Amino acid sequence: MQSLPHQLDAARVQFGKFLRNWRKSNDWSVTTAQDWAKACPALIPWAMRVAGGQWGNLENGKVMQPQPSTFIQLGVLNECLAQQERGTIRDKLLRERVQQARPVLHGDGRPWGAEDWFACYIGKLEGPADLWPRQEEIDAEAETKRLRSLFDAAVERSGLRPVSAAMQVLRLAGDLPMEQVVAIENALFAGERLPTSTVATARMALHSWVAEVAGDLLPAAGDGEQS
Repeated sequence: MQSLPHQLDAARVQFGKFLRNWRKSNDWSVTTAQDWAKACPALIPWAMRVAGGQWGNLENGKVMQPQPSTFIQLGVLNECLAQQERGTIRDKLLRERVQQARPVLHGDGRPWGAEDWFACYIGKLEGPADLWPRQEEIDAEAETKRLRSLFDAAVERSGLRPVSAAMQVLRLAGDLPMEQVVAIENALFAGERLPTSTVATARMALHSWVAEVAGDLLPAAGDGEQS
């Protein structure tokens, strides 16, 4: 059985992935909640906003000891999304994003409050099934981080510019659909999680390239490498 610190670490990572899935399902950026609060202070007081930087840190599991206000802010945001009236928003894109967004709800239709967000953060409550991270997503994120670290190390060793190195990797990947090309680029440059369907292709191409420029960086056969 995992120790309590390990359980809390795992729950924090899972919470971040869930928060990201919710945000992306609403087609929001990490600053959308903050922008909404700025546009509608009577609805979401500025002190109750979820700041963009804070949101990003929560998604990436970087907030080790969040303040109680963090969960209150998420609760206020979610309660506002559960209301029909969402304020007067002049910016067209922001208005569309806010109007079409959906809150996180319990099975009986009640919106999550501050206590629910906290329970989720410590691993005592799971989000809706369609937003909750699947194991393959978690595995893909871990593999993306490994591949990006390998790419960065090989770039440093080879002396190539990252853009030139990425182009060489993509050439070795063969003729890919544009969405896979973009996914691999985003993974190598920004660390964005690879779609599960693209992980094997990205791994094959990157390992082939690293073998050419810095083969000693590759893991030994059978040394924990995924198939």
